[in-house]
Amino acid sequence: MHTQHLIERLWQRQDFWHRLGWLALTPAAVGFSALVRGRNVLYNRGLFSTTHAPLNIVSVGNLTVGGTGKTPMALWLAQAFQERGYRVGILTRGYKGTKTDLTVVGRAGKPLVTPEEVGDEAVMMAHRFSGVVIAGRDRVAAATRAHDEFGLEVAILDDGFQYRRLYRDADILLVSAQANDSHWVLPAGPFREPLTAALRADVLVWTKSAEAEAPALTPGIVPNGATTVFFGDLTPTAFVGAVNGDRQQHSLAAVAGQRVLAVTGIAAPASFYRMLHEWEAIITEALEFPDHHNYTHADWQRITQLSKKCDLIVTTEKDLVKLERFPFAAGRLLALRVAMHVEPSAPLLDAIEQRFRYRKKETSTYGSTLSDSGGH
Repeated sequence: MHTQHLIERLWQRQDFWHRLGWLALTPAAVGFSALVRGRNVLYNRGLFSTTHAPLNIVSVGNLTVGGTGKTPMALWLAQAFQERGYRVGILTRGYKGTKTDLTVVGRAGKPLVTPEEVGDEAVMMAHRFSGVVIAGRDRVAAATRAHDEFGLEVAILDDGFQYRRLYRDADILLVSAQANDSHWVLPAGPFREPLTAALRADVLVWTKSAEAEAPALTPGIVPNGATTVFFGDLTPTAFVGAVNGDRQQHSLAAVAGQRVLAVTGIAAPASFYRMLHEWEAIITEALEFPDHHNYTHADWQRITQLSKKCDLIVTTEKDLVKLERFPFAAGRLLALRVAMHVEPSAPLLDAIEQRFRYRKKETSTYGSTLSDSGGH
């Protein structure tokens, strides 16, 4: 059993031994909660400084570990504001990458580095987004470079809710209605911060839930008077294959009636399987690896062996950027592409845009002066 799965079972406390294991984690969780609360107090009182970057910053984040759709949300926002005429880029930490300095991951939909260097999510976004993607642990430096070198007006901060060193014009918090109901912080639960941290958010997006279910399924998170609430979910849009480093799209109907080997290296693959079933794929085998797994030659051999009785190998886009380097037979490896669907979308974008300090440039020349239209 993967360590990740074992910890999740401890959080659920379904039997005596799991409850005992969870109880052993609670002292560390109490200490971690105290540290996080203390850090937030220092930021709230101005004792820890926050830097204002010379462009608009929109942060996308959550309170829990695991997937709530942060990266698809960041992509959707970047594309939406690009369509509204802004020069937009995505700033990401480069999670699980070996590079620690600032790195331009991609431009114009072309990755410039490998997943080993900057992590799988950063490279996946570089494939999907036509603007600039920058990876680096120092988000303040990344935001400054985004403005000074590329003339960006808006930067989407992927997984940035806990990164308080950088001022943000809008803080979007994604809340999953499928989150563990214990509300304990790490390591005794999935929460990175206590629930009260949700009050920092300007916008809440409830995900993976019908509108009527969201408040009941995630008790304790109550938006303040200034918080706007929207609803979003991940929807499949296509299957994509890797062809000489580029992406070739296929219809969602491409898997209908096909025997599929499902390969995942994500935190919660249940929704992935559900989407495959919805498009009538026949999942004959499933291989689950830990989140952000770095695939080896031995993994490729195992996948190839299991796929002999299948028509297709289907994975996620995040996994595809790491699997495409192996010599799979042409057309056999596909990835499910998903996108964030937000309702209502226009009011959400309007609400964020109203918080921008800097407006669109009237000229297309990089480096022209930005006008200051105030702030909040």
